[in-house]
Amino acid sequence: IIACPCAMGLATPAAIMAGVNAAARRGILIRDGEALEKTGTLTTIVFDKTGTLTSGRLDVDADTSLPRENKIATIRLTERSRHPISRALYNHLSSGTQIPGARRQSPDETTRPTDLQNWIELRGRGIEADIGYCRYRLGAIPWLEECGVKIDSTEEIKRLQASGRTVVGLANEDELLQLYALRDKLRRAVPSIVRTLRAQDLQPAMITGDNRVTADAIAHEAGIETAHVHAGVRPEGKAKLIAELQAAGQRLAFVGDGINDAPALEQADLGIAVASASDVARESADIILLKTDIQTIPQAIDLSQATLRTIKQNLFWAFFYNAAAIPIAMLGFVSPIICAAAMGFSDLIVIGNSLRLLRR
Repeated sequence: IIACPCAMGLATPAAIMAGVNAAARRGILIRDGEALEKTGTLTTIVFDKTGTLTSGRLDVDADTSLPRENKIATIRLTERSRHPISRALYNHLSSGTQIPGARRQSPDETTRPTDLQNWIELRGRGIEADIGYCRYRLGAIPWLEECGVKIDSTEEIKRLQASGRTVVGLANEDELLQLYALRDKLRRAVPSIVRTLRAQDLQPAMITGDNRVTADAIAHEAGIETAHVHAGVRPEGKAKLIAELQAAGQRLAFVGDGINDAPALEQADLGIAVASASDVARESADIILLKTDIQTIPQAIDLSQATLRTIKQNLFWAFFYNAAAIPIAMLGFVSPIICAAAMGFSDLIVIGNSLRLLRR
């Protein structure tokens, strides 16, 4: 009677159910027990910058009174793109602008100029298309230079990048026509989150497609050491970078939100998708945050680790109970009634210890 292994059988599922329930109350969805187990070995937590550490809503530092030709070319190039930079430029410049050769449609429809041809969007680089008889490009400065565009405003570009702004250029053939500086605001809670993660013995890191100067400026504001900032990473290169860090011995959690983050979420030891994440990213993640801010990430890590500790505590007490009580029963010092009571009491201890997670 006293050797019934109920307590040992309840030790793990009771703690997992309580931990998952406690997380759900805080807007944290944990996929399974394996996700909880992974948190116990983490050394580093890597954040995607745009939409995760930052709001993802870019502010454009550009006067709407800029040359009309440049404005119209930018609007035409960006109207088909869903990239955050393109949407920010389009929304900023298109308000109140009449586009020649375009048929105005309902607000939900996309304007399609008749003389826009051979439109191409290159991930992590920019957009190019033929407008009239000229080839226009809008995108990252290094990409424009690769295309033969002459960049003379290097000092101005460095100044803008040092202030944490992303700089893109508009070019006509090999001539730079316009520079646009865009600022993505850091979420207010990020510095405190970074400090909390360090207190949990986790090293915060950041991945971004921005250049090194802009990335370091944002990382400094967030409190992330520049040695752990990975800049200039293209969307398809995130998973590869995660694999390289794992090969170096790090155990990684990756936090992302976009479709292009799905491979990295899958590659990481623990994938965390934020509230605004795409469906693909959610499917690839082990933990999903339902709240809009990322303040629940330290809570998710803390609660997962607390659940692991509770499982170990439950297993210890269940094993200790059997190890101590069985010899006593074998020697005949306790009656069957007391054995049954002791066995039931051990179950209550395991369940009660697990329920403490709900009040954490």
